[in-house]
Amino acid sequence: MKKCISVMLVVIMMVSVFSINTVFADAISVTINQKAQSFDVMPIIENGRTLVPMRGIFEALGAEVVWDDATKTVTGTKDGTKVTLQIGNQTAKVDDKEVSLDVAAKIIEGRTMVPVRFISESLGCKVDWDDVSKTVIINSGYKMAKLISEYHRKVPTEFDKSNDLYDNYYFKSLTLEEQEEVYEQVKSQGEVVCTEEEFTSKLLPVQGEKYGNYEVVSVEGQNFKTAIRATCTTATPDKSANLIIKTAATPERNPGDGVNKNDQMLLAFRMRCVEGGDENGVGKIQFQIEHPVSFQKALFNYATAGRDWTVIYMPFTGIQDATSIGFRPGFYEQVIELGGVEIINFGESFDSSKLPTTSERYPELEEDAQWRKDSIEQIKKVRKGDFSVIVKDKEGNAIPDAQVEFDMFEHEFQFGNAFMNKIYLDPTYKEKHEMLFNAGVHEHHMKWGPYEDDPEGTHAQAEAAREAGVKYMRGHTLIWERWLGSNGISYLTPKRLQDNDLFKDREKLLEECEKHFNKVCSEFPYMTDWDVANEMVQCTIFREVHGNSIIKDWYDLARKAAGPDCDLYYNEASSVFTYSDKFRQILDEMMEMNVDFDGIGIQSHYDNALKMPTELIAFYDDLAKTYGKRLKVTEFSCSNSDQSLQGNYMRDFLITCFAEENMDGFLMWGFKDGAVFAQYSPIYSPDWTLKKAGKVYIDLVYNKWWTKDAKAITDKDGKATINGFYGDYDVTVTVNGKTVTDMVAFHKGYDNVLEITIE
Repeated sequence: MKKCISVMLVVIMMVSVFSINTVFADAISVTINQKAQSFDVMPIIENGRTLVPMRGIFEALGAEVVWDDATKTVTGTKDGTKVTLQIGNQTAKVDDKEVSLDVAAKIIEGRTMVPVRFISESLGCKVDWDDVSKTVIINSGYKMAKLISEYHRKVPTEFDKSNDLYDNYYFKSLTLEEQEEVYEQVKSQGEVVCTEEEFTSKLLPVQGEKYGNYEVVSVEGQNFKTAIRATCTTATPDKSANLIIKTAATPERNPGDGVNKNDQMLLAFRMRCVEGGDENGVGKIQFQIEHPVSFQKALFNYATAGRDWTVIYMPFTGIQDATSIGFRPGFYEQVIELGGVEIINFGESFDSSKLPTTSERYPELEEDAQWRKDSIEQIKKVRKGDFSVIVKDKEGNAIPDAQVEFDMFEHEFQFGNAFMNKIYLDPTYKEKHEMLFNAGVHEHHMKWGPYEDDPEGTHAQAEAAREAGVKYMRGHTLIWERWLGSNGISYLTPKRLQDNDLFKDREKLLEECEKHFNKVCSEFPYMTDWDVANEMVQCTIFREVHGNSIIKDWYDLARKAAGPDCDLYYNEASSVFTYSDKFRQILDEMMEMNVDFDGIGIQSHYDNALKMPTELIAFYDDLAKTYGKRLKVTEFSCSNSDQSLQGNYMRDFLITCFAEENMDGFLMWGFKDGAVFAQYSPIYSPDWTLKKAGKVYIDLVYNKWWTKDAKAITDKDGKATINGFYGDYDVTVTVNGKTVTDMVAFHKGYDNVLEITIE
């Protein structure tokens, strides 16, 4: 018995010692040149040093690896430098020089683990530690990034604002009086298809009686006699859908006719908050007009009001046969009164910009918002760096007093758009695209089914985009677990996989995936990144059969097809918020399975409910910290008829993205009204008139975040330095009547020191 107890004590002591000296660091991330690394064994911390898998770190740094099993010795070689370590030996070698290690290499779970800082620094890299995110940050010792494109787009050069980062556009919406005047002017040009009497007389039983109810009350002093008094009780619902008040009235011209998706319509009503509301006594509802079966929303907008009656105007269109009308009052403990409801149909050809629009007040979009000031300062820190030029003669002597000019011609950050056939069919579209974007993605044609249906069109779009200066091309998407598109006709995934239930045979399905991945990746080798999987929260046709383990198979096949330099993304829709737990669960499983992926794409369709900057900042920071992946906004849209609100939101959304250090790009899902699915895109109206959001975009991207007129004189050491935005530059050196010009990439994570020789 004593012997057993002694053995147990020894074991406990051994485990205790191990737990003190060695920690399996599940939360530790490793990045190399800003790219998150994925290892088959998680990093560990031993005696304050981070150890990572030997082969993984050597190969990630571009070194050749040789393992001698007889001597338990590993050798990594790169650019003439040889690093040698032996298992259990705290003396290593860099070339022929012996170096003492704090921690020796060791074998854990069959993997050789080596100290990451020693390996990286021995191969000429810089190593930093971010204690907040628990990340080992490795940057290669290269002085300059590789310039991947010398193309100079014709970007905007004339601006109304200064390049001061605080001199931004701020737009004011029409006053209520001005909106009422507009309403009286346009009302006679349309047909009233839903009246106050119809709306009120056809009210249905409340959905969510446990959270609140409604009654119809008399009203005095208004141009309507009754109002709906909606009460949300103390049991405020967690989701607005838990309390809905609907009516059987519809916006149809005649009962049963349905609604034309192209008709321009306007909802008008008045509301006030009688009791409760937010801390200022402001009440809030969300009005919805939707398809009664699919629940697709033609209108899904918020409205707010204080104690006084407030008129609300909401233009809408876009969904065929969206005939179901209702509103959601479950946002606060509150009593809301709503009356004077009218819906007017103006027909297809009416200019919707002439309609009055009431927008919710958003304090975070106000001019003095503190978050914006903080983000602008953050932009200065994470999007700018010091760039140096050292000028020498052919003997290697420094040349002082040389004039050096730095002219930026491209962003490192990716600003892009989803393009369609117009990129090669419409010269004006192509010209505008070149002016605005350095990045692009196929809106439809690169999906598996559409690509097979029209490979020639897919190539034509891609080539036209590249001709228009798109240097960063996204592939969207290799896998989308949906059979049919939104039209219910076209196949997003080839029908042959559905025939005879082929997709239920895992081996055959993966064979089809591999053939498709290899084909498109070889035909489009210039893709900067690929969405390997899209919208996995709600699209599940393959995983319902094979489980989530098939995700790893997809990414392994994609890595083999696309190569090590292409970033692999998981792209997700609004589910990142509405189904946050499911979204996180998928990411957690991907991390547990060591899925080889580099980034998380966030679609960002904010056509109804707008996410405020502080919420987005917290969301981006948490994603980056939790998963250690790069981020990208992949499908931004803000389909709002209120150009002032659209412009203000574009300003602050762009600032939020550009200030996020882990964000690599911002791509729109259409930039001209009606070009893709959204009725109101941010940049241009249908006749190519520049909209308010377009002015904001051009001012920020090409005025405020663009280095202009940067000049310096070399010092006694022949060195000239400026601070500028990361991107591609023309560098011109002039001295003693001689001029030399070079095109270079000053990108983040590099020394950014250029040497120029004047003969």
